[in-house]
Amino acid sequence: MNNPYNPSFGMRPERFLGREMIINEIESAFDNFNSPWRSTILTGVRGSGKTAILSDLQMRFRDQKAIVVLAAPIEGFLDDILGQIYRQLPKSLLSKLPKISKINTGLGASFEMGSDENILPFTTTFRYQVTTLLEECKAKEKPIVILIDEVQKHFAEMRTFVSTYQQLLMEDYKIILVMAGLPNAIRDILNDDILTFFRRSKQVVLDVVDYSLVKHDYHETFMNNHHNICEDIVDEMTCATKGYPYLIQLIGYYMWESLKTTEDARKAYEDSMVYIKSALFTNVHQLIYSELSKTDKNFILAMSEDEEVSKTSDISLRLEKDKGFTSRYRDRLLATGVIKAVGHGELSFAIPYMREFLIKNQRNSY
Repeated sequence: MNNPYNPSFGMRPERFLGREMIINEIESAFDNFNSPWRSTILTGVRGSGKTAILSDLQMRFRDQKAIVVLAAPIEGFLDDILGQIYRQLPKSLLSKLPKISKINTGLGASFEMGSDENILPFTTTFRYQVTTLLEECKAKEKPIVILIDEVQKHFAEMRTFVSTYQQLLMEDYKIILVMAGLPNAIRDILNDDILTFFRRSKQVVLDVVDYSLVKHDYHETFMNNHHNICEDIVDEMTCATKGYPYLIQLIGYYMWESLKTTEDARKAYEDSMVYIKSALFTNVHQLIYSELSKTDKNFILAMSEDEEVSKTSDISLRLEKDKGFTSRYRDRLLATGVIKAVGHGELSFAIPYMREFLIKNQRNSY
């Protein structure tokens, strides 16, 4: 049996835990266009499974013969959407399309409408172009699913897409939209006066996976395939994940690989944790830390002096700042998903092993 775990970012893992309800609800919107899941916003910290859910949805909707677009808001975003739709249209529909000029999809799709002097300006707009494509899809009852990863508020093409999408819904085109982004990006979008439409979307915060699901999965996978592993090791593996989706895959992957080379399950687990934390610190913690301001970093470094829970009053004392200053940076870090509130005036890290990373990072900086 091949390793059933996949810690690669953006890949749909074979063992996909704790997200079935969300995926099933979105999938049900395929046949129910009154579903509130028709427009869904997923948010969560790095490693919470946002991209993996989009990859799973892409596969499922394609199996149902929908036209599926998976895009990221980078330069050429709108052209990418047009190009992906065009490439998935049946050949019988392509022959019926009116000829449109000056579509540069970047994916090999191009249209001609005659000589340049006959080109009408409105035919070069995104709304005209996408409506032209969707009109044929609507006639053939071909639904469109648009999946957008790493959404950003401050992106001009995203604003154009949003305004167009809202109009397409009003005109009864069959479109499902799922967007995923980090907490602060989603917060900015929902608070934007121009993008208020998305406040009516289904909003899902991807939280930790229930420990019971993780334990059941590890028990079923490892104890059925590696008879030298015991219940105690499975329990330790489960607790070490903290319910964090990326860690579930990471621990499962390295443990599976280690058990190929040793009969000693305890040694396999201890060896695995060395690689696991190294990968976690590089692929998650370092990226998060590098995006923070100097004051943000000082704030979480002050938190790292506490083993579990930090009091905002203690953080103020350590930073030698007043309550207002501490509250302002607390709110910034809560919005980014780096920390979480666990009680009145109490905070903890939202990402597992962040404290260990900060201590190690400080030590290595000297």
